Amino acid sequence: MTTWIIGGGAIAAATAQLAAQTGPVHLLSRRRLDIEDENITIHPVASWAWDDVQRALTDWPKPTRLVVATGMLWNDDQKPEKRLEDLSAEALQNAFLANTLLPMSVLQAVSARLTRQDPLQALIVTAKVGSIADNHLGGWYAYRASKAAANMLIKNTAIEWQRRFPKAALAAYHPGTTDSTLSQPFQATLPPGQLKTPEKAAECLWSVLSERLTPETTGQFWHWDGSELPW
Repeated sequence: MTTWIIGGGAIAAATAQLAAQTGPVHLLSRRRLDIEDENITIHPVASWAWDDVQRALTDWPKPTRLVVATGMLWNDDQKPEKRLEDLSAEALQNAFLANTLLPMSVLQAVSARLTRQDPLQALIVTAKVGSIADNHLGGWYAYRASKAAANMLIKNTAIEWQRRFPKAALAAYHPGTTDSTLSQPFQATLPPGQLKTPEKAAECLWSVLSERLTPETTGQFWHWDGSELPW
């Protein structure tokens, strides 16, 4: 059972180490990761640009499990928007590159190699704030929009794969708040017990991937606790 992990953050690294217990893992990352496991092969990539990602995946063995665990909420030059006047074209472009284009470039690369007989469980990490139905607070324009777009594209792909690849299952996934670079500026306001370690986040993700995700449940949006979220 071969697992592909896309991402170099805390959740991706912890999930790779968990997946390595079930078979070979191929991990694509822009950053250097200090992981020593004979079952994990780390592949560096210069950028998350569409063509760079697809070239990096060219020689990988076909996956039976796939996790895309990337995301961009903020960086030194970009913060989550509190009001519309804070939004910029650059912020939208940055968010869509990391949160929307990247997972779709991976799904397109995988789709080109699947056959009707191939089993696949694929989970794409998005975010609950990407749910249009669940949006009651507003704000975070670029992040919300890019995750909502990713959700729609994942749903579209799942519907198409039901026709083309009936043994494949694909879903969006909300991991909850994990102790990572992405969440660090917002951890102080969390209720006690809400912040997960990367290892706990990986356990929850792997449980949904391996136990909940089937061709019969494809096209869902899963919460980390195994419940379904509204699109």
